[in-house]
Amino acid sequence: MNADEAASIVLNQAMQAAAQGTFAVGGAIIDNATGQVIHKMHNNVLKKLNTTGKAFTYDPTAHGESQLVYWYYENKAKLNLPEPEQLTIVTTLDPCAMCTGTLLSAGFNVGVIAMDDFAGINCDDNFSFNTLPPSLRDLAKSKFGYYACGDKNLDPSKYVRDYVGGSKVAFQDTTVSGQRLMGCGAIFDASVNQVREASSDAGLAPNKLSDPATLPENSPIKIKYRTIYPDAFKVKIPQPRLPGTELFDLLIKVKDSQSNAKNSVALLDPFGNVILCLPDTFYLSPVHTAFMNVTRHYATIRFNLMNDPATQAEAKQYLTHPKYGTFVFLHAPNPNDTTTIMTLGAYGSTLEGQVPQMFPAHFQYYLPPMEGNIKELRSVIMNLPKFYTEIAQISIMHVA
Repeated sequence: MNADEAASIVLNQAMQAAAQGTFAVGGAIIDNATGQVIHKMHNNVLKKLNTTGKAFTYDPTAHGESQLVYWYYENKAKLNLPEPEQLTIVTTLDPCAMCTGTLLSAGFNVGVIAMDDFAGINCDDNFSFNTLPPSLRDLAKSKFGYYACGDKNLDPSKYVRDYVGGSKVAFQDTTVSGQRLMGCGAIFDASVNQVREASSDAGLAPNKLSDPATLPENSPIKIKYRTIYPDAFKVKIPQPRLPGTELFDLLIKVKDSQSNAKNSVALLDPFGNVILCLPDTFYLSPVHTAFMNVTRHYATIRFNLMNDPATQAEAKQYLTHPKYGTFVFLHAPNPNDTTTIMTLGAYGSTLEGQVPQMFPAHFQYYLPPMEGNIKELRSVIMNLPKFYTEIAQISIMHVA
């Protein structure tokens, strides 16, 4: 196995993603010691609904790289897998902020083929990781590797480059062909805007939505969300953008319910219903943070309800895109933590488009970061790749 053969494998995954109607990115976990593929996956942010045949948001965090990390922790003990430091995740595209934070938090080496100048963590193409806080740049430089390419028959500014990156990335001494490099970039570029639009537009505006609190207790919506959070739709905040002490007390209670949890996050719908309020679950993995738990569960349950002919109409009328809700953190994320890069990136991926500009903000916190300060956090946000500052327009504010 070499870099070009690995590129062929992950490009095939990206092609499958494109056919599914989701972001055309693919990845694979490689055992550094043997060069063998342990597992491969493609992006699954959108999947086609059985009810309509149209692509719909399944899980905004289901990028190829992040899914591989979650798969790894689900199967590590069962399959007796090597430690992340002994593995490389090869990806068709420079990871976004979410995937970068996920990969760095877990400790994987990362082999990158094509660049992404809009959402990729190395969007400026100089491999200095200026989009990360200074405290994390050396770690990223030691873990990420960008494969060499020497195809002089194509544009040399894109297809002639030396390897840059860490010393433990699999296949670092081999090159990717211009054909593979071009394919990995082109297949993503061909549909990214269309897929992004489909992801961000899926849901009724609040003025057309019905309040799920009015549903009977045996409604599928309440039953499904209560399998994850037993108090789903039992608490209503009168002004969802102005949560008071009731939600603060709830976030404290939820965080304290899970040993080793550092934070908790609530998602309120436009009516003020607390849909989910979940803590970190680090016993599962270092990437199971409160926000990741909330956004993943909200989306996958909503998708499954939309995918069932018996519940689709109700789900469409009572559940909408999370951009119309409010995410409230107990603590603002720590500015120098790898999981914060993951969280900010996942928040951007959850929105996938511009948030309706309202005051107070869609992203709020009660308490300052446990380490660092809010000024540092805002600086981290402003230095993220352009997707997060120009499209998602991430903005965080203290609960008023």
